[in-house]
Amino acid sequence: MEWDDLKHFLAVARLGTLTKAAQGLQTTPATVSRRVAQLEGRLRAHLFDRKYTGYRLTEAGTRLLAKAKEVEDTVISMERELLGQDAQHAGKVRLTTTEDIATLMIGPHLGAFAQRFPDIQLEIVSTREVLSLARREAEIALRTVRPTQGGLVIRQAGWWNLGLYAAKSYCQRHGLRPPVSDLAGADIINWTDEFAHLRGGPWFAEHARNGKVSLTATSRRVHHAACKAGLGVAILPCLLADDDQDLIRLLPPERVISAKLWLVVHRDLSRVARVRAVMGFLAEIGPRRS
Repeated sequence: MEWDDLKHFLAVARLGTLTKAAQGLQTTPATVSRRVAQLEGRLRAHLFDRKYTGYRLTEAGTRLLAKAKEVEDTVISMERELLGQDAQHAGKVRLTTTEDIATLMIGPHLGAFAQRFPDIQLEIVSTREVLSLARREAEIALRTVRPTQGGLVIRQAGWWNLGLYAAKSYCQRHGLRPPVSDLAGADIINWTDEFAHLRGGPWFAEHARNGKVSLTATSRRVHHAACKAGLGVAILPCLLADDDQDLIRLLPPERVISAKLWLVVHRDLSRVARVRAVMGFLAEIGPRRS
């Protein structure tokens, strides 16, 4: 039995489809299907029921899953132990964070990073999902929520600041001036219902109960464009909106959202030179509290 076959089996068991498993493994659905079929052939067991909605574990697959997780834990532990001895500022480092943080905080400094660490290949995975550091889906995470599980090294890397903004034209039409004290009757640019829990949604729910929703969108970039076009007020990252000459900051982040940024790495990888280099650089460029 090969570890690579088990790895593909685990991905399908966790994610439920060949496509999602392939994305997580950075391969193709055909390869995942072939690996699973090989494993079933070697074991002479039917591991999945193939449904139109996805792959579901059979009884044999469920029994194998527990054993495969034990193998995975052993393999990953060995990899981390060997990587912990790596003292070179060279190689690939996979970082997971949100698209906003990746674009606005990290993006402008990538040139400086490449000059300082030319042999480190930085791979940025921008997603709202929390990737597993224990399963080495990423080496480093940059998050606004501090993890509570053990086995992690956690370091603050600045603040993620969001303020309340509106276009100058909108402020003139509605007589708004900072600091705004009443949002009754204001036009609100907000998240769609499935993303209402994201930063900004709960704030509007508390402070703009009587506001009129002018637009909902799943992207902060769309919020920015709509705000700039004069559709209403929006909560935007200060790194994006403060430099926009068409916008006025109606409330500062200390009145809206100022969240700590956390750098997170598995303890076994915290000694790897290239991982430490990336973490140190991110801590340097992290925004200060406004």
